[in-house]
Amino acid sequence: MMRRCHGLAVVILLLAAGCGVRGPQTWRLSTPVLIPPGVTVAAIPQVSLVAPALNWRIPCAPPGDAVTIRKRGKRIQVTVSRDALQKQSPGWLANWTAAAESQGCLAPGSGLELAIRILESVPLDPATAYRLLQSGNAARGYTDLGPYTCLQVVTPIYRDASDADAPITQIGPTTGTDQSLNVAVHMTNPQYGVETSWYRFQPRADHNGATIVPISAERRFDRRTEPADKPLMNYFRFAPDIAVYGLYYKADLSDNGVTEVLVGAPTRAELKRSIERLRTDLSLCTQSDPELCMVIPRRVAVNPFMVVTVNGAEVRLALNGNVRSAVLQGGGPSHPEEVLPQLAVWKPYGGKLKPVEFDRSKPDILRLTLLGGEAISWK
Repeated sequence: MMRRCHGLAVVILLLAAGCGVRGPQTWRLSTPVLIPPGVTVAAIPQVSLVAPALNWRIPCAPPGDAVTIRKRGKRIQVTVSRDALQKQSPGWLANWTAAAESQGCLAPGSGLELAIRILESVPLDPATAYRLLQSGNAARGYTDLGPYTCLQVVTPIYRDASDADAPITQIGPTTGTDQSLNVAVHMTNPQYGVETSWYRFQPRADHNGATIVPISAERRFDRRTEPADKPLMNYFRFAPDIAVYGLYYKADLSDNGVTEVLVGAPTRAELKRSIERLRTDLSLCTQSDPELCMVIPRRVAVNPFMVVTVNGAEVRLALNGNVRSAVLQGGGPSHPEEVLPQLAVWKPYGGKLKPVEFDRSKPDILRLTLLGGEAISWK
């Protein structure tokens, strides 16, 4: 049985309010905009939805007119201006809902749910939706880790049982993209093999965030690969109250190197504050601290991936991947356009998958940015 990498399923606790005439109950691609179920046209100026917020207070509302809030008993009516929302900075929506949650206006763990529900209600380019949830990427030195994310850890194995924390000498530059970093290094010890392990984010019992748990490991020695019961080392041993996480890339100007630091916090608002502290004080996480961060040895690589389903099987994609990359990673043809006649795409909406309608005569659907949790098939 396949062990699923994802585990932080978003539980939608919100009720949609009227968006004018009730539209089709499918997603519809009108390039580059994806129109959500219940919305009739891509150019709709604003939408409204209702969310539970027993202790809502006026100061918790965000500044500006992208999102306005009206209290209605034990709930709030959220009105979203599409044009204003699109102009907000990276991570703006996730940061605002996290702040409202930390102030007690939203129930613990529900801030991200509200952010996702807002994005599910507004016609947007999915790349814009991704930007509003993500405050950083590898090129900017930070990556948010959220729903449908899993972690790959690649650890070298040495014949003399050397520790992965042993010094290394870097002989090449650091290069990379928004999704990953590449560092050329010279190993001073003879490497015998390599271990690749995978971790998922397991929802906490209180539904507030997740814990990080290993799901698989394998070791490769020359041309031989063998499964392992557990990873050689679990680098994610956080304190019990840690619930949300981000991956920070800490530059060392002395040798042009990069150290990966997994930062944790009980809430997203506290995580944001910790990341800002780390940006200004690089000595904050020189050693692992279960209450704050886990410093990854320089010889070990931690890579975040996004999880989707392709032809019924779990596929792990680079963050900000699209339908084209899902087809290629899922064993499809080298020219994904070949699957367009049979291609089907489903996207989460309100906790359930809804089909995406698109023009099969054009390859636009292949460029659709994925947020994780989508299902794709052509068989």
